[in-house]
Amino acid sequence: MWTPPVWLTEDPYDDDDPETVLEAEPLSRFLLQFTLKQASGIAPFNAWTYVMPTERLELLWRFLRPVPLSPYMPAYGGHLFYAAPGLLASISADENHADAAFGTRHRETLALLKAYDFPWSRFDA
Repeated sequence: MWTPPVWLTEDPYDDDDPETVLEAEPLSRFLLQFTLKQASGIAPFNAWTYVMPTERLELLWRFLRPVPLSPYMPAYGGHLFYAAPGLLASISADENHADAAFGTRHRETLALLKAYDFPWSRFDA
């Protein structure tokens, strides 16, 4: 089934000649990515890290499972989504640095992340 392409324009209000780029995902998957990003951000309980070394994420791969989509808005950080029971994660990383955002409906789910001793900018548990 054909879905229309998604075109992204960098802030057209701040730039007289903004660049327009083709999103990697078709509209249907882009909307799923958008929904995941919004769900993570508006969850009742959140945890956000400051930028940290990428290798600090290694412990998360034991329980987080990747959502099989390409990076969300790669021109702006390329977030990848991961899920675990009751938890949604949005992670932006390169070879050296990473930051992560977690969202959940239950405070207890976030409490489990406290053991990882990440540099938190927000932690609602």
